[in-house]
Amino acid sequence: MTNTRLLENKIYLCIFSFLFFILKINSTFSHECILKDTTPKEITIYNSCLSQKNSKYNLDAKKFQEMEQKIIKLENENLLLKNKLLFFKKKIYDFLNNI
Repeated sequence: MTNTRLLENKIYLCIFSFLFFILKINSTFSHECILKDTTPKEITIYNSCLSQKNSKYNLDAKKFQEMEQKIIKLENENLLLKNKLLFFKKKIYDFLNNI
């Protein structure tokens, strides 16, 4: 009885995970730029759509680059602070030894 119940729970979990995965993929790729006609209006709409998609990707790349630079800056600051802390520890140690 218990083994059957566990198997049913695993099956339900697998089905739920699969459906969630499919829905997530569908929402991610839901918007595509499609040229519907060769009229100037449709070409303008299509070009506008492509421009918006490219600007989104460029914005994401810019944010990623800014975050990388911020991480490098923080790592350098962390090293500087560690060196300062080591310097003060040494000063305190020397002071205590001279007393």
